[in-house]
Order: sequence, then structure tokens, then C-alpha cells
Amino acid sequence: MPSHSKSFPVPGYNSSQIYEEVAKQIDSFLSKTPLGEYKVERLAQKQTVTFKASMASGSLIAKDGQLHVDLSLSLLATPFKSKIDEGIEKWLKRSFTKTT
Repeated sequence: MPSHSKSFPVPGYNSSQIYEEVAKQIDSFLSKTPLGEYKVERLAQKQTVTFKASMASGSLIAKDGQLHVDLSLSLLATPFKSKIDEGIEKWLKRSFTKTT
């Protein structure tokens, strides 16, 4: 499976805050994708969420000020890397926009 990695900025949040929000929302996010059935594992000590599906698998690693995403994509999913990145960016923007 081809791999794809990218870091997404999440300014103003520490790794624990990012992990907690991602761990809470990952099922909702993945359910809106064409991945079909998937399995999610939350690793609080590593501040990492992993998932496996037939079209892709990956790790979402929370770090201070960013979410690092490592994906393995099936050949059918590989052409959609930019759409995947766009979806993650929109999700993070909705989840981490501070309201004053």
C-alpha cells in the first residue's frame, strides 16, 4: 500500500487537548468517508489514534500545536490524497476554532 504523511497545524492547543478531541470525534469523521467498515484503537499514553479499513489504515499522532497523520492507502484510495488532506483540514478547523 502506498503511504502518505502530513502534519496539520493546530495552533494554541497542546498534544493532550488535540488527542482528546481527535479520540472523541474519530468515529464520526471516519463514518462520513467511503472507507466502509473500520476499526479504531485509541492509545492515550502515546496520544495516538489508529484505524484500519480495507481502503486505508493510519495513525493520527497528537503533538503540541499539530496533528501528524501517517496513512497507508489502497491503490483505489491513492488518487484521493488531496481530498483526504482537505477533509482532515476542514475537520480540524471545525474542531479547533476557538470562540471568544
